[in-house]
Amino acid sequence: MSDKTVIYSRQSGGEAVPVTVRIEWLPNGAIFPIAYWTPDGSCYEVKHLFECVPLAFLKDRSEGLRFEIRCELTETPEHDDEMLGASHDAYLYFTDNWFCGRNIIDARYGHSGKEFVSVTLDIFPNCDYELAYFTVKGMRYMVEKTVAAEPRGSFCAGGIGVRHQVKARLVNHDDDEAPDPMHSNRREAALFFEINKWFVVVKPS
Repeated sequence: MSDKTVIYSRQSGGEAVPVTVRIEWLPNGAIFPIAYWTPDGSCYEVKHLFECVPLAFLKDRSEGLRFEIRCELTETPEHDDEMLGASHDAYLYFTDNWFCGRNIIDARYGHSGKEFVSVTLDIFPNCDYELAYFTVKGMRYMVEKTVAAEPRGSFCAGGIGVRHQVKARLVNHDDDEAPDPMHSNRREAALFFEINKWFVVVKPS
């Protein structure tokens, strides 16, 4: 990934601030921002998404997305605790081509062995990322470790992109607790990122 800052927040008329963003990447390829962290450790939760606009950044010859959001401050350094709960409108900029994939594969070369899934990940200002959660067949898993990430498609389902081998634990939909406290359900899985969607390999029906 690039070393330059490609993800930042900006309030109207303000300076650009590099941020780490937690997003949910939906099965249809759409991206939804959940929260973001500023360099001082403050966390803002996205309360409302007004619009998402594709942009061309001519200086860098790249494409990206601009999200217009309303957010609320949920974490802050101790001396700013009185600001908790404050909300404001801002823009989030994703200025890397990675976020504007044009999926030309699925419509022409669909495969019954693919299940497109929802993946939650943290994107850092330089576009590095960490997988946090994924949902398969209605079950939500927390990623505990990414074992490997390499450019590769699936031998069974085809596709192109990056294969992520992860160790994950089954958790509730609203928190990180195991559905069965007496039994921790862990699994290894392979998540494939293909152009602008994530999929897992399933047995063709």
